[in-house]
Amino acid sequence: MRRNSAAALVAVTVLTVWLLAGCEGLRFVQTAEEAKDFRPKSIGVLPADVGIYRDARGKVDGIITEVLTGTKWYVTVVGGEEIRRRIEANEDLRKSVDVYLAKLRELNFSDPELCKAIAELCGIEAVLIPTVDVWEYTMLAGDKIARVGISMRLVDTRTGKTMWRAGHQVTEEYRFLKPELTGMGRSMVRKMIDRMPH
Repeated sequence: MRRNSAAALVAVTVLTVWLLAGCEGLRFVQTAEEAKDFRPKSIGVLPADVGIYRDARGKVDGIITEVLTGTKWYVTVVGGEEIRRRIEANEDLRKSVDVYLAKLRELNFSDPELCKAIAELCGIEAVLIPTVDVWEYTMLAGDKIARVGISMRLVDTRTGKTMWRAGHQVTEEYRFLKPELTGMGRSMVRKMIDRMPH
């Protein structure tokens, strides 16, 4: 009887540790097999698609650019704000980015020719495409919560191949003082970028 109780206790402990360790991962991560050989020296961050979460506009791009620059993995990091300025100033770049993102969104097709055009016009070897899934303060079952969710896609601009995709969401409950969404986003982006091939 004691032997069975001890074995059950060990099994429950191992299962609990395993489940808790799993909670530390990202919501989803998908890495292409070719990513192990993917070593770009320059990367561009497209302006994030914020959807209905207009408060996130510019903030997410800035956070991602800051985190990528801090890694020192790349010789050049062209941030979302800089790419936004280039898009406004260059009609060819604007058309290339608009059509590329439309094909990616509607057809799940990463057009290699448009990738090459974006790469040439921005001087980058890889592009990171962020999407804001959620960025809000809300109520859930009577509790006040802050939620931040971001998805990212890393594309090799030479081939148009998606090398890595990831998404994650964090939720924080609060009573009086609202947690800063930017701080929550920064912490989450660091965690995501740590899992990105480079």
